[in-house]
Amino acid sequence: MVDGRDPHLVDGRGQSVRQLFKGDRYGLQYYQREYTWTRRNMQELLDDLSRRFLDQWESGHERSQVRYYEPYFLGSIVTYQDDVTYLVDGQQRFTSLLLLLTHLRGLLKEDEELQDDSSALDHLIRSQQFGTRTFTLDVPERNPCMEALLKGTDFSIPEDASPSVRNLWERGCDLVEDFPETLRGEPLPYFVDWLLDRVCLVDIRAHDRSHGWEIFETMNDRGSRLTPLDLLKSFLLSRVGTGHAQLNDSWRQMLTDLAGEGASPSDFVKTFLQARYVGPETPDVEQIDGAFHEWVREHAAILGLNRPDQFREFVTRVLIPCAKRYSLIQRATSRHVPGLEAVRYNADNGLTAQFLLLTAIMNPDDNEDVFLEKAQLIARYLDLVLVRRMANSAAIQNVELLPEIARLVPLVRTAVDTDALSAILGQEAAELSYDFSGLSSFGLRSDNRKQVRYLLARMTAFVEGGAENPDRTAEYLGLVGSRPHEIEHIWANHYDRHKEVGSEEQFRQQRNQLGALVLLPKSDNASYRDDVYERKVEYYQRQNTLAAMLHPATYERHPRLHRFLEARDLRKLVQPYPETFPPSAIKERQRLYRRLCELIWDPRALGLAVPEGPTATRRPATTRAHYGITLAQLISSGMLMPGAKLTATNKGVAYEATLLADGRVQLDSGVSYDSLSTAAQIALNRRSCNGWRVWHLETDSGRDSLFNIRRRALERGLLDEPLPLS
Repeated sequence: MVDGRDPHLVDGRGQSVRQLFKGDRYGLQYYQREYTWTRRNMQELLDDLSRRFLDQWESGHERSQVRYYEPYFLGSIVTYQDDVTYLVDGQQRFTSLLLLLTHLRGLLKEDEELQDDSSALDHLIRSQQFGTRTFTLDVPERNPCMEALLKGTDFSIPEDASPSVRNLWERGCDLVEDFPETLRGEPLPYFVDWLLDRVCLVDIRAHDRSHGWEIFETMNDRGSRLTPLDLLKSFLLSRVGTGHAQLNDSWRQMLTDLAGEGASPSDFVKTFLQARYVGPETPDVEQIDGAFHEWVREHAAILGLNRPDQFREFVTRVLIPCAKRYSLIQRATSRHVPGLEAVRYNADNGLTAQFLLLTAIMNPDDNEDVFLEKAQLIARYLDLVLVRRMANSAAIQNVELLPEIARLVPLVRTAVDTDALSAILGQEAAELSYDFSGLSSFGLRSDNRKQVRYLLARMTAFVEGGAENPDRTAEYLGLVGSRPHEIEHIWANHYDRHKEVGSEEQFRQQRNQLGALVLLPKSDNASYRDDVYERKVEYYQRQNTLAAMLHPATYERHPRLHRFLEARDLRKLVQPYPETFPPSAIKERQRLYRRLCELIWDPRALGLAVPEGPTATRRPATTRAHYGITLAQLISSGMLMPGAKLTATNKGVAYEATLLADGRVQLDSGVSYDSLSTAAQIALNRRSCNGWRVWHLETDSGRDSLFNIRRRALERGLLDEPLPLS
């Protein structure tokens, strides 16, 4: 016996994320499968973590209060000790946590006040032994990729790279765009504390490799563990009366078809139940995420299941037909399905939540053409929502859009035909809180490269199509073909060539404006990105039409282009720049890009029946932020005044903003933001920062941060103080 424990028994120990990553260096044995988590897997992890954390966090909490937040259990891992600690089971979760910690370290590092927190994460991500630094999960082939993710540099995937390395890089890049906006800024250090010390796993320690493999087999292979899917089938088929064998064959074929398209059958059932049967008053909906078979059993009446014939009809005429259409949607996320191009665009932009709305409009009585028309409308509407949010630098992550999509589910579910759905979505489009005005100051940042590339690809393809060239949208997006395209800066990265713009910081901002960017094949972009403009423009003439329009020769003997410009009323926005591309040209090009986006994503052109007459009152943007204390409250209390000038400083450069009467923050560019931290991130070009501490106000006693002003308001009892945790 050791410490009262029998060493021959399995030792399972609950450990926090901090304890797991701080205590050991981990390795993988040769029999371990590749790292296979998809973007959807990572998004689900982020959704679960952010939802559990934000349900407890309030602005104004002390960080010490996080120790009282409810914990979250992430499952188990199996390990054994040798020269290092080897992971036998659980490497998918462990690898994903390592990627998340790496991303969080980068966010913390950008905030001067959180450098110690960043360093603490660095010690969990990698350790140093005998003068050599190794990652906590020490897999040599992954090290160059992990180094690039840690440093925020580019990484060229070797042609012979393993699936794990390719997937690791893709998931790391996805995190840049998918990490929830509501966790950045003020909540960030609290979330990191909670993740490290309140999120836990069970570490099952085996004696050696063979014992670890035995445990792994027992947990994953042996026995006939019934899944919720098995139990649901048992429940449904046991109540159909007769014909069990035939239904069982149909059920098995349904699962085969779903898996063949890369869809998870369990995810389909969860999405199907939530899309078709959940409403504001539906009980026990949280049960669907786990034991969905129990939810169906306990609430069969909601599904209209009472008699044997109803159970049979449910399986044969509802569930299985919907599974076939779900398989089609899944196919459209990775392959070209005519009419469902927007489904793939949304998938490429990380919107896995589109499946919920697309399933909600599935009506078994609709023929295939009607379903495709409905799915096309849903996908195009969601693409419109995403792009308008992109244009205004608003969060477009899957987790941020879930509340809005959940709100729409009961609405689109009622659409009896395509016209009805078009009318519903047209009304929604008229009430969207964002338009394309944000494009006037929109530019490339460290966390929106993929979004900028998406806008450039769609605009480039639109102009090419207008000039009667073949549709190359998928090629520009990198979905097909072997010649990838990249963002090209029209201005080379040489401040000395453009000192007329002012400071080097102003040069960087101008250079990254959308109007100063085009899309080019990667090889061409690399070959002359450093050249002066008068040489570059000669190259541009031989490229896609949108880039070539910078050269005057493009307009010569090009009647198709002239017809397109006249038909779309673009003539006044188009101008060639044969020798120089001054700051005024960037503004003019920015106006052209805004107009192109308005044409591409015109709701009526997308098939949405927007109501005639004055636009309806815009619906406020949905947010999941639990900030508790808002600028609007401080204005109401008299601690802040509308029109107040706010200042923020970054590397000696001062930035100004104006506090609007409704509590929004308006930057000098004219774009306003609901979130103080988002406004700071945009102004300072950071991926995360605490707006309450960054923005300052000139007061009678001197310059003071909004953090201190908020604190004084709480001390004076001018605000409703958040309830302390006990």
